[in-house]
Amino acid sequence: MMDASPHILIAEDEDLVALALAGMLEDHGYRVTVAHNGLEALELDESDPAALLVTDMRMPVMDGNSLIRLIRQRRSGLPIVVMTGYSDSIPREEPGRLIVLTKPFMTGALLKAIENLLQRG
Repeated sequence: MMDASPHILIAEDEDLVALALAGMLEDHGYRVTVAHNGLEALELDESDPAALLVTDMRMPVMDGNSLIRLIRQRRSGLPIVVMTGYSDSIPREEPGRLIVLTKPFMTGALLKAIENLLQRG
């Protein structure tokens, strides 16, 4: 485990999903903040920058694509894991920067994606 626990920002509008993911990541030593839409995620990241963003694509107020575009304008190198259950408008995977996980996925796949992205510190 790393000394300073990396801060992970989760943008997910379904409470149960968000809580399950947050609990799992906290169990693995990460510090987690949950946002319920893209706009909230942007605001939270501004006040407490994340080491990595985990985002759903379909959310109210601001969707995943808009969130990724806006957060990358500010922090172009931020690693992102995209969770999606839909085939529409999924961003292209970027090696070392962006990984797409299709729902339903195993929590192990998310952990592995996060570890892969963060080890490029």
